Amino acid sequence: MSRLLFLDPKKITTSLEEAVSQATNFESTGNKTRAEIWYRIAGGMALYRGDIEGVRKFFERAASISGNSKPEYKIAASRSQEAVSIARKYYEDI
Repeated sequence: MSRLLFLDPKKITTSLEEAVSQATNFESTGNKTRAEIWYRIAGGMALYRGDIEGVRKFFERAASISGNSKPEYKIAASRSQEAVSIARKYYEDI
Protein backbone atom coordinates (compact mmCIF):
# COMPACT_ATOMS: atom_id res chain seq x y z
CA MET A 1 0.00 0.00 0.00
CA SER A 2 2.84 2.41 0.70
CA ARG A 3 3.58 2.59 -3.04
CA LEU A 4 0.02 3.53 -3.86
CA LEU A 5 -0.82 6.20 -1.28
CA PHE A 6 0.04 9.86 -1.73
CA LEU A 7 2.21 11.38 1.00
CA ASP A 8 0.35 14.68 0.80
CA PRO A 9 -2.77 14.39 -1.37
CA LYS A 10 -3.59 18.08 -0.94
CA LYS A 11 -0.61 18.89 -3.17
CA ILE A 12 -2.06 16.96 -6.11
CA THR A 13 -3.11 19.61 -8.60
CA THR A 14 -4.77 17.45 -11.24
CA SER A 15 -8.32 16.14 -11.02
CA LEU A 16 -9.39 12.50 -11.15
CA GLU A 17 -11.15 13.20 -14.45
CA GLU A 18 -7.95 14.66 -15.92
CA ALA A 19 -5.92 11.65 -14.75
CA VAL A 20 -8.37 9.23 -16.38
CA SER A 21 -8.40 11.33 -19.55
CA GLN A 22 -4.60 11.30 -19.71
CA ALA A 23 -4.53 7.55 -19.11
CA THR A 24 -7.01 6.79 -21.87
CA ASN A 25 -5.28 9.16 -24.29
CA PHE A 26 -1.88 7.58 -23.70
CA GLU A 27 -3.38 4.10 -23.88
CA SER A 28 -5.05 4.86 -27.22
CA THR A 29 -1.79 6.19 -28.68
CA GLY A 30 0.10 3.10 -27.52
CA ASN A 31 2.18 4.76 -24.80
CA LYS A 32 1.67 2.03 -22.21
CA THR A 33 4.16 3.36 -19.69
CA ARG A 34 2.47 6.72 -19.37
CA ALA A 35 -1.00 5.14 -19.44
CA GLU A 36 0.00 2.86 -16.55
CA ILE A 37 1.33 5.82 -14.56
CA TRP A 38 -1.85 7.85 -15.08
CA TYR A 39 -4.07 4.89 -14.13
CA ARG A 40 -1.94 4.48 -11.00
CA ILE A 41 -2.46 8.18 -10.20
CA ALA A 42 -6.21 7.80 -10.78
CA GLY A 43 -6.20 4.75 -8.48
CA GLY A 44 -4.36 6.73 -5.81
CA MET A 45 -6.90 9.51 -6.08
CA ALA A 46 -9.72 6.99 -5.78
CA LEU A 47 -8.05 5.63 -2.63
CA TYR A 48 -7.94 9.14 -1.19
CA ARG A 49 -11.61 9.73 -2.05
CA GLY A 50 -12.67 6.37 -0.62
CA ASP A 51 -14.05 5.21 -3.97
CA ILE A 52 -13.96 1.41 -3.79
CA GLU A 53 -15.18 0.88 -7.36
CA GLY A 54 -12.70 3.43 -8.72
CA VAL A 55 -9.83 1.73 -6.87
CA ARG A 56 -10.80 -1.62 -8.39
CA LYS A 57 -11.26 -0.24 -11.89
CA PHE A 58 -8.14 1.92 -12.13
CA PHE A 59 -5.73 -0.53 -10.51
CA GLU A 60 -7.10 -3.40 -12.63
CA ARG A 61 -6.39 -1.32 -15.72
CA ALA A 62 -2.90 -0.40 -14.49
CA ALA A 63 -2.19 -4.08 -13.74
CA SER A 64 -3.37 -5.11 -17.18
CA ILE A 65 -1.23 -2.52 -18.94
CA SER A 66 1.84 -3.36 -16.85
CA GLY A 67 1.50 -7.03 -17.74
CA ASN A 68 0.87 -7.79 -14.08
CA SER A 69 4.50 -6.93 -13.33
CA LYS A 70 3.50 -4.88 -10.29
CA PRO A 71 1.65 -7.08 -7.80
CA GLU A 72 0.53 -4.12 -5.68
CA TYR A 73 -1.89 -3.13 -8.46
CA LYS A 74 -3.52 -6.56 -8.49
CA ILE A 75 -3.74 -6.67 -4.70
CA ALA A 76 -5.32 -3.20 -4.46
CA ALA A 77 -7.81 -4.09 -7.21
CA SER A 78 -8.83 -7.45 -5.73
CA ARG A 79 -9.00 -6.14 -2.17
CA SER A 80 -10.27 -2.64 -2.92
CA GLN A 81 -12.51 -2.41 0.14
CA GLU A 82 -9.60 -3.23 2.45
CA ALA A 83 -7.35 -0.85 0.53
CA VAL A 84 -9.82 2.00 0.99
CA SER A 85 -10.13 1.19 4.69
CA ILE A 86 -6.34 1.30 5.13
CA ALA A 87 -6.10 4.52 3.09
CA ARG A 88 -8.87 6.13 5.15
CA LYS A 89 -7.00 5.32 8.35
CA TYR A 90 -3.72 6.62 6.92
CA TYR A 91 -5.23 9.90 5.70
CA GLU A 92 -7.02 10.49 9.01
CA ASP A 93 -3.66 10.33 10.80
CA ILE A 94 -1.82 12.83 8.61
